[in-house]
Formats: sequence, structure tokens, C-alpha cells
Amino acid sequence: MRWPSDLDPARLRQPDPTSCGAASVLAARAILTPWRPESPEQIRDEHRLLTSSRSPRDRFQVPWPRRLGTPPWAVANAMRVLTGRQIATVHVRPRPAIGWEVVREQVRIRPVALYIGSRWLPRHVVLAVDRLPDAISVFDPASGRLLRITEEQFTHHRIDVAGWSHAWFVV
Repeated sequence: MRWPSDLDPARLRQPDPTSCGAASVLAARAILTPWRPESPEQIRDEHRLLTSSRSPRDRFQVPWPRRLGTPPWAVANAMRVLTGRQIATVHVRPRPAIGWEVVREQVRIRPVALYIGSRWLPRHVVLAVDRLPDAISVFDPASGRLLRITEEQFTHHRIDVAGWSHAWFVV
């Protein structure tokens, strides 16, 4: 996968502290389809859909308080619809080396959502968009930039994206 050359990542910067998951889903949409964002309100609208009891793809899902961000099952469902593939959520916090391998393999064929956070809680969603020779490229919705994460950073809990260090889930 590659980030679209006609899209400035800053256009998908999250407009508030809780919509990183929605911004990541829309970034995946921009990578996989010709769609391009028109306004930050689209990120808020996607966040409302991802946290409701009806997914944006008309499937029931467990509702989620918007102030807590976007739940992994909603991101997995959105990614399933975008890719046409079954998408698993893999808990990688206790085994980051396995998480690294999953991300590196999956990003060959699709964008991969990563839940990152502190030692205690997942707090932020980024999107792996490319496999580099010695790293992965991720879209960080907090900064609206593409960043590089190495295997050492990932597996030693030193991710350092938006102030977060630990990988929690690979979606």
C-alpha cells in the first residue's frame, strides 16, 4: 500500500481528541478508493457512525460512548467493508513481536489500523500504510502526518507517536 500522492495527510487530521479511529478509517478509504475528504466534518460524521449501534455498513454493533474514541470492533467492521476481507483484531500488547509480524504482512495488501497507548490503556489509533525496508509508515491523525516506526520501536514499546509508546491492537 502507499499513501495517495494527491492527498495531503493534513486534510485527514482529527478535528477533536476522540476521532482518531474515524480519521484512520477515512484514511484507509482514501487509500483504497478514489474518495477524497472535503471537510473535517466528514471525520466527525464517521465517528458518530462508528460509535452508534448501527454500523455505517448497516450491521448491528455494540454502541460505544463517543468520548472514549472508536472501539476496535467498529474499525474492524469498517475495514472489512472497505477491503472485502475478514478483518481480525489481534491483541498484541503482551507480544509486540507477533504484532510487528502481523502488521508487516497485512500492510502488503491493505491499510492496517493500530491501537497504541500507554502501558495501561490503548488511547490512540493510527493507520499503517506502507511497508518500508526496515520500518512501517503510519498515518498519525493527531498530527496529520506520515511517520516511520521501526521494528525496535514497536517491539520495545517505544513507538513515540502522539506521545504513546505501546502497541495494543492490530486491526
